[in-house]
Amino acid sequence: MRKVESHRTVAGSFSWPDGLTAGKALTTGQCVAVALWNSPDYQVALADLGIARSEVVKAGQVANPTLSALFPSNDKAFEAALKLPIEALWLRPKRIALAETELEATAARLTQAGADLARDIRLAAAKVLLVREQADLAGGNGRVFDEMARIAGTREKAGENGGLELSQARADAALAAQEKERLKYEERLAMEKLRSLMGMAQHPGTLELITDGSFAAQHDSVGPSVREAIRSRADVRAAELGVIAAGQRVGLTKAEVFSLTAVAKFTDGAGTQPGFDLPLPIFNQNQAARVLADAQLEKAMRQLAAARHRAAADTRESLAKLNQACVVSAGWKKVLPELQSALAKARTAVTEGEAHPLLALDAARRLFDARSKAAESRFRQAEAAAELRRALGKT
Repeated sequence: MRKVESHRTVAGSFSWPDGLTAGKALTTGQCVAVALWNSPDYQVALADLGIARSEVVKAGQVANPTLSALFPSNDKAFEAALKLPIEALWLRPKRIALAETELEATAARLTQAGADLARDIRLAAAKVLLVREQADLAGGNGRVFDEMARIAGTREKAGENGGLELSQARADAALAAQEKERLKYEERLAMEKLRSLMGMAQHPGTLELITDGSFAAQHDSVGPSVREAIRSRADVRAAELGVIAAGQRVGLTKAEVFSLTAVAKFTDGAGTQPGFDLPLPIFNQNQAARVLADAQLEKAMRQLAAARHRAAADTRESLAKLNQACVVSAGWKKVLPELQSALAKARTAVTEGEAHPLLALDAARRLFDARSKAAESRFRQAEAAAELRRALGKT
């Protein structure tokens, strides 16, 4: 059974996992560790383990014996009867096995919930890094446009051009400044979402996020990846255990048809008489429970098929997204140097008076638009990689 610990922190409190402290910049993987340690919603889900464990204890309990006594009256002697249900001899092991299977299924579902949370953390962290990079790019845009406005203003005073270049450069600089402010706001919103997922909504400390600079590579092994997902994903394992538990429940309902109670009767002056109570299953043969168990088994088998289908579909979709994002991201690595060279040449030509500032402005717009799209493609790459990790059952 997969081991999943519960109640790591006191309800409503926040604490750092081992090795992490306040004020330390965190990588995406470390953010995942903090979230699994502190996420309130995940801690609520982990509490289900205690409930499932209680069912194992309940399944192992044996019914208490019943003591009946009739006190002497007139010429009637004292009588006592002790009754002990002994069907536990064959029902108790079946009930314990069923409860343990359901406990393991609960643990598998919690493991899958952890993988889902890790995916959400990675997506939120990638969003923070994206808007932060785009804000930095917007700041760079503004500085270039300010420079172009200065050059255009100098040329206008010298009578070398009209006011169009100056007006356009100032407008572009204002747009870049406005975009930078908008992206700073977007970054704060993305950071708050990340903090909430990590369980830091009530924690006053700041969160510093860094990137490890690594990006997932393309995957061509669709078939092996699909097989790995079906073999490794916790929700598929939970569905498999659901089928096992449903089969055990079918056998249990059949065994529960017969119940047997041992009886020991004591009469004053006559000694002890052993006996038994055996209800005859003539009319009630536990039909309703058996029909229900059969239906639950059928449903569990269909749920298993659906879980395997979902794992395969998630893997194929995330692989397609990742491969596409890798191709696009690689393409921008070839385009950006050309656009950077074009802008550098345009700025030199404008500075030396060989070209109008509009030429440099146009080159700057194309470069910064490409840089923003390249950053977006890297985000899509990180997004697809997070989806693929989750599809393969990894945190």
